[in-house]
Amino acid sequence: MEQFSIITNTKEMQNSLLEKVKTEMGDEAAIEIKEDSLVLKSNDDKSKEKLFNAISKSILEQYENKLISKLINQNYFYFNLPDKKNILKKAKNYADSETAFNALVNMKLKEYFSTSNSVMIDGFVNFRLSDYQNELEELIDKAVGDFIIEKEYKEFISLLKCFVDIQKPRCNVINIIPNNGSYNLYNEIWEDISDFCMKDFIKEAQTQHINSDDLLVSVLITVAPRKIYLHNCDRIKNTELVSTIRQVFLKRVTLCDGCDFCNKL
Repeated sequence: MEQFSIITNTKEMQNSLLEKVKTEMGDEAAIEIKEDSLVLKSNDDKSKEKLFNAISKSILEQYENKLISKLINQNYFYFNLPDKKNILKKAKNYADSETAFNALVNMKLKEYFSTSNSVMIDGFVNFRLSDYQNELEELIDKAVGDFIIEKEYKEFISLLKCFVDIQKPRCNVINIIPNNGSYNLYNEIWEDISDFCMKDFIKEAQTQHINSDDLLVSVLITVAPRKIYLHNCDRIKNTELVSTIRQVFLKRVTLCDGCDFCNKL
């Protein structure tokens, strides 16, 4: 019978280990509890594999969030506290969906226990799991990139909202009808006003290759209608377009759930 001493000075880690070992091994679990350690025993390679898996899961559960926080404070110290919390949340979401981390920690445990039967968890995490911490740094970098993009997008939306608020409406109502990748615009009595609304942008759109979604947003911001009705939203492939229009124009926007005009299309 092999035995492995897991040294830890936190009750949280001990409790996590006990829970994970019992979950992995059931009645096979042979555990000796000491003040600052647990002695885990295995009868064969199969039970040893279960032990290592339990230890790996406990390490991820107890240390991952702490490591992510430490790495954010270390590498991105210049962000303020709310921004760090936002980045932490994103990085944790990425880490939670990453299934390879348990296998990586498990492999490092096997390497370590091939030459020793006792491990101090804090030291193991800090000095033996550099590959794992490098993986976490990559996730954090990705989370930071997402955060910056989202922040810039929010600032852009806020700027557009301010611009719309000071614009004098050039028409009361615009009905937007998707049409094979472009958009037809109608007023409240269903007269086609597409040319009227887009006349200032057509030349620019042709020379600068502005796509129809960006063109629509530019038109709406310039015209600043009091009411916007979006019809057949399921035909709009770019879902972010609908989100952008709703965020900029807020209560002015209504999503049509099927009017007489829609039903004729």
